[in-house]
Amino acid sequence: MSFRHSYLALPIALLAACGPAKTDRPSRTEEGAKGPVTVAIAPYAGGPLKVSNAGVGPINGAMAFDLATLKVLFPKAKVEQAFLHSSDGPARPIITIEQDNTPLAEIGKSDDGEIAYVRVEAGDARGPKDEQLLAKWGDLGFTLDQCRAGAGREINMTICVRPDAPQVSYVFGVPGWTKAGLPSEGVLKAKGQLNALIWRPVEGAVVGAA
Repeated sequence: MSFRHSYLALPIALLAACGPAKTDRPSRTEEGAKGPVTVAIAPYAGGPLKVSNAGVGPINGAMAFDLATLKVLFPKAKVEQAFLHSSDGPARPIITIEQDNTPLAEIGKSDDGEIAYVRVEAGDARGPKDEQLLAKWGDLGFTLDQCRAGAGREINMTICVRPDAPQVSYVFGVPGWTKAGLPSEGVLKAKGQLNALIWRPVEGAVVGAA
């Protein structure tokens, strides 16, 4: 069996964000003591990195913002802590993942110490419907009411969200666009291209075009 298809049992202690699993089974006091609980997760070894409503590759909403965990989930990658500097506030801690000299993902930290977002803007990333980076806006089936004008880091960008994948934001760029507000449908069809995919856990997801 190749490493790509192997499964690695990660102790719950390592996946710090995973609380006790919900279960309808009797409590430990009723059943007696048991061994440590483990969760089977497939580490990422290479190939397309899937971004879906459930997460990014092996990352899901139960994961903590934890360097050791992410090193296990991406065993062939360079996983490092860093800081994201911006003009609108203090530097924010992030974790970067790079493999084969290609940035795979940037992971942000929430105020609660959890994963705030996973941003993918390079490499062989695939969206919920298998969309690829640099795809044309007009080819992906969006309508203007599913999109909004970007702000902050996404200023002059167009952010679109599919109703059936509200946790994934599609970040489109329009070369030369510096105006306030959303480009017209004609401009997006002519010039809009997919520059990034951003996944957020359900608490931080953007629903619709709000």
